[in-house]
Amino acid sequence: MKFQDYRRGFTFIELLFVIVIMGIVGGLALEAIRQYYEGIYRNQEYSKRVAEADHILDQLSKYFENAIDKSIVNLDQNKADGALNGACIGRPVVDNGDFTVAFVGVDQDTLRTTTGKPGWSERVGPNPFVGNALISTDADLPEANAIIGGLYPTSGLGQSAIYNLKGAEYGCVPFNWNADNNLSAYFTIVNPYVGGNTLTLANHAPVSPDNDHKYLLRTGYAFRVLDNGKFMIYSNFRPWLGEKYTAALKQNILGENVEHFYTDSTTDTGERGEYGLIWRLKVCMRGIDSNLSTSDVESQAICRERRVHVRY
Repeated sequence: MKFQDYRRGFTFIELLFVIVIMGIVGGLALEAIRQYYEGIYRNQEYSKRVAEADHILDQLSKYFENAIDKSIVNLDQNKADGALNGACIGRPVVDNGDFTVAFVGVDQDTLRTTTGKPGWSERVGPNPFVGNALISTDADLPEANAIIGGLYPTSGLGQSAIYNLKGAEYGCVPFNWNADNNLSAYFTIVNPYVGGNTLTLANHAPVSPDNDHKYLLRTGYAFRVLDNGKFMIYSNFRPWLGEKYTAALKQNILGENVEHFYTDSTTDTGERGEYGLIWRLKVCMRGIDSNLSTSDVESQAICRERRVHVRY
């Protein structure tokens, strides 16, 4: 008696069908895995650039806290002499690539001491003036002169200036002010400084409150985003001596992959109170495109903001 064997393998068509199904499932699985790891990489890059922006804002805040709010201006980075770009404040003109913001900051380095007295004492008085001579018995002026010379080798107290917080100010002060503008808020120091506890000022105004805070000015600061995404800080220029920002100044990198930076005041800049203004700082990092490459498309930028108290 014969038994018929019904066992048989896949036909060729069935095998092809199985291979196609497995290929589709495998492709979907690979795509899901690719998207999963791409999402991880994108999130990591996003978090990294957010952290970079926050780090830049941390550094910027320290500078802007000591800025004189009425000296904050936008400069046209396309002009070699760093000329003003129309208005003093407000958002830079993006179409012109103007991301240079500059100001004069109150010097903090000379407040330290190695001799028992600080190099500069912000409180001078009572009755500190004899003519145009500013007397500060609480400060070690030779120490201040040495500190400034160490930070800015071609400078010293003789090339510095004094800022009077309650002096007369008329709106936005032009960034390239000089000793001839007759503003009682800014006093240049007669060069050279010869030592002792007395500074001779070139343009002291008798109406200026004598018994008040006087702040030392050492340098201006400029912040600029380069075409390659590097965010630079420039220093060692003195607007009260007619010096302007140029790209050849002392410079340091604050960050990279930056798309743009700007600042504006959140309050009326014409009504600065005794304790300064609140300014907004905004830094935008270059984003990530669909190919996971760095993109300078503004709509893909990763932006962070911070409010900072500009005290002077």
